[in-house]
Amino acid sequence: MAGLSDLNKQEIIESDQTSSVPTVKSNSEPYEPSALRGVAGLALAGAGAVALRNPIGRVINKIANLRAPIAPATRTTKPVDAVDEILSIVPTKMDRGRAMTAPQISQQEAIRQVAIQRSNELKKLSYQAPLSRGGKTKRIGSSLYDYIARHPIAGARKPEEWIKDLKSGGPGSFKTGNPEFKNISQAVKKEEMWDANIAQFDKAGNLIGGFLKVAQEKKIPLTKMDLLYIVEKAPVNNLKMRKLGADTKIVDEAEDLGRDITNSLDGIRNKIIAKVGDDVGEEAENTLDMIKNMKSDIRKKSAGLYNKFTEVDDSYYEVRSAPFKNVIDNYESLLPAIRRLGVEVDPLEVSRITQAGKAKDIDLGRRLQLQDSQGMMTKYGNYAEYRIKGGDEYFENVVYYPKPLPMGQRLADDYNKHYNYGDNTIPNQIYHVRGSIRSGGSNDNQKVMLIDEIQSDYHQKLRKVNPSRDKVVNAFGAEIEFFSANRKLEKLVDEMKTISAKGIKATPEDQIRFNKLNSEFREMRSNSLNLSNISNREAQDGIPFLPLYGKENWGSHALKNQIKDAADRGIDWVAISPVEYLHHAKRTKYLGDIEFYGTRTGKAGFKNYGGKEGVVRKSADERDIPIRDKDGKFQLTDPKKKATLPAAMDRIAREYGSEVKTIPVAKSDPNKTFKVVDNIVTKKEWGLNPDKAKNQHKAAFKTMEEAEYYAGRYGGDVEQIMPGDPRLYIDAYAIKVNKEMADKPFKAYQSGGLVVNIFA
Repeated sequence: MAGLSDLNKQEIIESDQTSSVPTVKSNSEPYEPSALRGVAGLALAGAGAVALRNPIGRVINKIANLRAPIAPATRTTKPVDAVDEILSIVPTKMDRGRAMTAPQISQQEAIRQVAIQRSNELKKLSYQAPLSRGGKTKRIGSSLYDYIARHPIAGARKPEEWIKDLKSGGPGSFKTGNPEFKNISQAVKKEEMWDANIAQFDKAGNLIGGFLKVAQEKKIPLTKMDLLYIVEKAPVNNLKMRKLGADTKIVDEAEDLGRDITNSLDGIRNKIIAKVGDDVGEEAENTLDMIKNMKSDIRKKSAGLYNKFTEVDDSYYEVRSAPFKNVIDNYESLLPAIRRLGVEVDPLEVSRITQAGKAKDIDLGRRLQLQDSQGMMTKYGNYAEYRIKGGDEYFENVVYYPKPLPMGQRLADDYNKHYNYGDNTIPNQIYHVRGSIRSGGSNDNQKVMLIDEIQSDYHQKLRKVNPSRDKVVNAFGAEIEFFSANRKLEKLVDEMKTISAKGIKATPEDQIRFNKLNSEFREMRSNSLNLSNISNREAQDGIPFLPLYGKENWGSHALKNQIKDAADRGIDWVAISPVEYLHHAKRTKYLGDIEFYGTRTGKAGFKNYGGKEGVVRKSADERDIPIRDKDGKFQLTDPKKKATLPAAMDRIAREYGSEVKTIPVAKSDPNKTFKVVDNIVTKKEWGLNPDKAKNQHKAAFKTMEEAEYYAGRYGGDVEQIMPGDPRLYIDAYAIKVNKEMADKPFKAYQSGGLVVNIFA
């Protein structure tokens, strides 16, 4: 077997090592990648010992006949949504083929060489495609993965050596050296190590939890492939996003069809009036009443569809057929009466309604029924105090861990409450985002994703009941513990086998050593298969673990997810709804909202704001209490400090060569000039122009008639507001979505990190 120095040489890819990846030699063991030979090794040991017919041999034979430890049940069950498993680090078919065609090489040596080859490949990828988890993602990746993959040693190392590397300042200043990523922070955050359950350190830098603590206690050597496996399976790297929303094109097409039928009816009505003049008989009067009722029915259907699928409110009739079927049927039955009045209708016009229009209507009906039946509609569109209305497309995105939690853990409803309803329950929710797509930016042809709300039920509940997370049980990673422990068991049997081979030449010291090895074997076999040796009961009694604790982490992760979604859709800007237009204008003035979302300039406050009426926070007993400073006065907000999400935008823009600024965002579709509006509260301290800011747009239409009908049915006033009118826009802090953001992955955890010890 190759020595460590030879092994290390095989692992060197670039001539220049990064300053933060350890280059020192280790008293490591050669790489032995798995427990593949665990059972076989036990059997061989037993057979050899029996042949020797000595007491040691009989013990080994007894051990060999024990059942091998059973690996923990897999968590990979079929989720609600399809789950794309990330990179597999097991040998490929080609790898196995190479091993089979080289019979002169032992099985273990072949496995070892395959593992080293794969390790080299992953090291290259960590340099060539940083943050991609081995080239498998362009969305949100892992700095920890790259740091481990770039380690120069492939062989097994003592846990203490890994702990020392991760405790050092290296992870906190990690850079891959790829010039295309020179501006992108790849510092490894301590939160990522904890969330992956590789290591948990206290403030003093002491190891207090995680897989490495178990490995240290059990003296289990580990390879970087072991640690990479854990990172790959970490929940933060296996999250899914369910997109809830309506196909607003359906509404636009329905409105177009409704207008087409209405225009035809108006033309027929005008011809009837011109034909009969003042002598309106009973038949003509009945026909005109039918036209009036048909137009009213069209307006009702169009308004209902708009309210359900664009405005996304609850007030809606259920669509069970084509929306305008009755109208088109009545249109056809109207034609004979029209002809009896001596009025001719263009056959092409009739065909456009009764044939082409009917086909369009049937298609709309099918799409509407599908929209309702898929269970993908938004849930909270009618909560007006949590959104800015009037957008072209309202959405709700829910990010969640799609697999069952390990060791039978389940989240209580109050940790998982917003999207927990019947067959549409979304498991293990990390956070959700609510917002809309609008026009804005430098011109009305650009599109803006305006984020109204980012909220995490799990983390907000956890912050109230256990902010230190000392009652949280992170049970992820049990599978790798099984394989690592089995590899250690194999080594123990190998040493017992060596002693057994001495036969009658075995010394009393050999016997003592053998007994010690046997005892260690039994202890490990019994006690090392659950992470941190926690029982199922302990796991289930504790608070289940989910990643991204802290609003800086889950807020930044949500923002990055939305930027990626915007890039996929060709949207130009991602903006944050400012508190002066939404959070403080429509509901309780929480200090947390202004510090998280910020103002239209991205600040965490306004000058002299909060002193009179006081901004508030939620107390432990759910009361809203004013926040006071040390002198007992109402606390003022900080107009110089950047709010959390705007600050995250600033960092992303610096790293990915983009820009952040305050941009105009349309309250509603500029091309639909007839607006249904109502007023919102504004404050003098917010520095807003009352004429510009006092109204919000509930809906927008192409005709006055449609707008007036909607306002009469659902409330609001009607105004005509043309493109370019200042009343059409609000200002919002936004980041420009560029090609860099589309092509390069983001770091999962908030960018930044200390150059010195990150655990201090």
